[in-house]
Amino acid sequence: MTKIFSRTFRVRWSELNANCISTGQISPANYLRYLVETAYDWGDALGLGADQEDSFGLYWLIRETQFNILGTLGHNELFDFTIWMIIWQRVRGTRCFEIKTRDTGRVIIQGTQQIVCMDISAQRPTTPPLNIIENFRIADPIVFPFQQFPKVSPENNKFSMQRQVEWQDLDAQEHVNNAVYLNFAEEAAAREMRTFGWDPHQLSQKNLALSIKRVHIQYQSPAVWGENLNISIQHLSVNNTGGSRYFKMNRTDGTGVAECILDWSLVDRASGNEVDLPADLISKLRQAG
Repeated sequence: MTKIFSRTFRVRWSELNANCISTGQISPANYLRYLVETAYDWGDALGLGADQEDSFGLYWLIRETQFNILGTLGHNELFDFTIWMIIWQRVRGTRCFEIKTRDTGRVIIQGTQQIVCMDISAQRPTTPPLNIIENFRIADPIVFPFQQFPKVSPENNKFSMQRQVEWQDLDAQEHVNNAVYLNFAEEAAAREMRTFGWDPHQLSQKNLALSIKRVHIQYQSPAVWGENLNISIQHLSVNNTGGSRYFKMNRTDGTGVAECILDWSLVDRASGNEVDLPADLISKLRQAG
C-alpha cells in the first residue's frame, strides 16, 4: 500500500485535439479525466474508492483545480500520473498531482485540486471515516504552489454565448462532468476568436494554433441536463504571444456554475514554439478586455 499513488496511461488518438497533427497536444479536458481515473484507483488502493463510497453513503465533490501544462504528449506515448494528499481538514482536502513521461521522466503537468466529502442522502459536506483518511496522510509532502481563485468583476465581459447541457455532458452523478466545463470554455474562446477574424480554420491555414499553458477552474454548483448556460469571456491580460482569459458560466437565472481562467499562447503548429500575435489580433484582444 502506497500513499503516493501512480498509474500508467497511454495516449489514445481520440484524446488529441485539433492541433495534434503537428504538436501532439492532448485536449486539456483529458488531463482532468486522467486525474479522476487516477484518484478513484488511489481510493480503491487505500480503502475509500468508488465501492466504499457507496457503502459509506459518500461521494467526492471537486471544488477547484489548477495545473500548469509544461510539455506535450503524443499519440501512444506512455506516462505516469502520480497523486498524493497534502492536507485534510474535517470535510475538505487538497491533493497534488503530476504527469511524467514513462521513458524519460519529462514533466508534462503539475497541479493541485481541492475536494469536499459529501453525504449522498443529505447532499451536504460531511466528515469521512477518519481512520481511512489516515491512510492518505504523508509526512512532509511535496507541495506545488497554488492560489485561491481570484475575484474577477464580470462587468467588462464583452463576449458571451449560450450552451445547453446535453446528455453526453453528464457523469454518473447526473451532473456535468468537471472536465466538460473546460470544453465549454475552449468552445467559447474559439467562437470569440471568430469575431476577431481568427477562427480555428483560419489559424490552421496559417499553420498556427492556440495552446493552453495553465488551467484554473472553480466549480460553484453542478449543472444538470437541459439547463441553459451563459458563458462570457473577459481578457485579464494580453502580451506579445498570448494572454489570460476569464470565463464565467452562469445559468440563465444568474446563479453561478463555474469560473475558469485559461492562460494561453499562440504557437507554430509545426514546431510548437510560441510566436508573436498578429498586430491586429493584439489590438482586438485588448479592446475586448
